[in-house]
Amino acid sequence: MDAKSWADIITKILSLGLLTAIGAFFVRWFRRRRMRQQLYHEISSNYQNTVVRIHLVTSLTGLRQAAPLHFNDNLDISFNVWSFYNDEKQREMLFGLKEAGAISRIYEKLSLIGNEKLPGYVHVRGKEALAEIDDRLLDGTLDKKLYKKESSVDAWHYMDDLLTGKRKSYRTELNPI
Repeated sequence: MDAKSWADIITKILSLGLLTAIGAFFVRWFRRRRMRQQLYHEISSNYQNTVVRIHLVTSLTGLRQAAPLHFNDNLDISFNVWSFYNDEKQREMLFGLKEAGAISRIYEKLSLIGNEKLPGYVHVRGKEALAEIDDRLLDGTLDKKLYKKESSVDAWHYMDDLLTGKRKSYRTELNPI
């Protein structure tokens, strides 16, 4: 083989390697994008379901029926997406996100809602989880645009009221002691 043949072979190998690297980059980018969308959608749904449940159990009707004592009975929060991405195989990609720490804290707070062995009222733990989400959106740790995109219209209007100052964060309802 002459030098020109070797140059052609090397050029083809390098171009294939470059295409493979570019392809791998875009696959990782799309997977991260989809993961973020799914996590934000689940967080928004959990937020909305918890807000509805808190308002229901702390209403006069709910208090008459002792609903705060049965807070978890009809609470519809999901950990499916979180569990999938927090698995050993996916965890590296999850913790590659800039907001991974905030998302982890949010899910930690959400998981404490259902723990009946903890002292205190369950609906207060629900407010603590909501306060964590409020705080992360207010300080910009969570992406507001993505949260808006992944939220239902009603859920976004409720959150937008917080972001525009029309309502207070759940943090203000918690005992500072």
